[in-house]
Amino acid sequence: MNKEASNNWELLPATEKNNYIEFHELAYKEDLRHSEKNIIDFPRWSIISGYYAMHDITKLFLAEKFNIKVSSPDIHSKTLDILEQAIIDKKLKEKLLGLLREAKTTYYNVERLKERALPILLRREKQERGKSQYYTQDFNIKTNINAQKSSYFLDEIVKPYILLIWGLLK
Repeated sequence: MNKEASNNWELLPATEKNNYIEFHELAYKEDLRHSEKNIIDFPRWSIISGYYAMHDITKLFLAEKFNIKVSSPDIHSKTLDILEQAIIDKKLKEKLLGLLREAKTTYYNVERLKERALPILLRREKQERGKSQYYTQDFNIKTNINAQKSSYFLDEIVKPYILLIWGLLK
């Protein structure tokens, strides 16, 4: 990826790189633990924290692999756009396809998702987090958010996504 490809990101200064990476590694781990601990008592917050674990590990990945810093405004949209651009890289795409083949038992439609899986999952789960975090007219807490939904979200979306990202970081 080159800087001219997007105005959405900036190079991570060498003086800031270690702190930025350490922050996002700590943040995704805390968000994941928070999501796990709140499945039953606070399922809405479990979903929100699960999404943030995905978001923070994505920023960690972009910093480590591409030396990219993503910052406000529109940090969620920027992260998605940059991730989509990063997956165009041929070596990364091949590695991701291999990881997806290994993850067939976890992802229900891996053949269809192919290398677009990471941006698609992050974009979809950003919407899911929004449904859990913000009120809409069709919101019904009894049917929209429960421990079963938050558990499914954590086990079938968040954790596999994190494993894929870690596979790309190796």
